[in-house]
Amino acid sequence: MATTVAVPTRSSALRVRVSKTAIRGAEMAVGTILVILILQTVLRFNLLDEDLWKLYLPSFLDGIVLSLRYLGIILPLSVVIGFTIGWARISRFRTLSWPLSVFVDFFRGVPPIIVVIFAAVLGPSLLPARFQSQDIGIIIAALTLAMHSGAYQSEIFRAGFMSVPRGQLEAAQSLGMTNGAAMRFVVLPQALRLSIPPLANEFAVVIKDTSLLAIVGGFELFGSSFIFEQQILFSPGNQLSWIFVVWTAVALVYFVMTFAVTELLNAIDRRYHVKGLEAVTV
Repeated sequence: MATTVAVPTRSSALRVRVSKTAIRGAEMAVGTILVILILQTVLRFNLLDEDLWKLYLPSFLDGIVLSLRYLGIILPLSVVIGFTIGWARISRFRTLSWPLSVFVDFFRGVPPIIVVIFAAVLGPSLLPARFQSQDIGIIIAALTLAMHSGAYQSEIFRAGFMSVPRGQLEAAQSLGMTNGAAMRFVVLPQALRLSIPPLANEFAVVIKDTSLLAIVGGFELFGSSFIFEQQILFSPGNQLSWIFVVWTAVALVYFVMTFAVTELLNAIDRRYHVKGLEAVTV
C-alpha cells in the first residue's frame, strides 16, 4: 500500500514563520509589561499619569518623529557605505584597499560621541557660506554617525563576501559567466544572506546611537526628553516621580524600534536562509 508524505508548502512555511514572530512579540510584550509593573511598584510612579502626559506628550511625539527622520538618513546611508567599502576591499582594485582600511580602522577605533562632537563643531566651518543653516551641524553629525556605522558594516559585508568559497566563482566563470554576472548571481546572494544576522545587531546599535545627537543640540527623543526633565527639576512644586515616567517611556520607544528592526531582519533571514549556509560574525 503506497503512502504519501506531506510536503510543506511555501504558504504553510510562511504561516509558521509569522506565528513564531507573533509569539515572540507577545512574549516580549508580556515581559515588558511585567518589568514596568515592577518598576512602578518599587519606584512609586505611574506611567499613565495624565497630568504629566498633558505637558510631555508634544515633546515626546516630536522627539520620536525627529529620531525617525535621523534614522531615515543614517540607516540607508550606512548600508550603502558599508556595502560599497566591503565590496571594494575585496575587489581587484587594490589601490583602494589601503585608504579604505584607514577609514574603517579610524571609525572603528574612535568612540562615536567624539565623532559626533567634532563633526558638529568643525563640520560647518568647512562648508561654503551658502550651505550654512541652523541645523547644519546636527545634520553633519548624523552623516558622520552613518559613516561610523558604515565602517562596522563594511567588515560585516566583507566577511560575507569572503565566506563564499572561491570555487563557486570559478565554477560560474567556467560556465561562461562574466565576472560581474558571477558576482551578481552567485556570490552576492550568498554574501547578503550571511550578512543579515550581524546587520540586525548593528542596526540596533545605530538606533540607540542617535541619542548621541542630543549633546550637539539635536532635539530627537533623548534630547527633547532631557530638556523636559530639566524643566521638571527646576519647576516649583515639581514631582520627581515624573522623571522615572519620562525615561521609562523613552526606554520603551527605543526598545520597540530596536525590536521591530531586529525582528524584520530576522524574518528576512529566515525567509531566505539556506540550510548549511550559516552566518558569520565579525
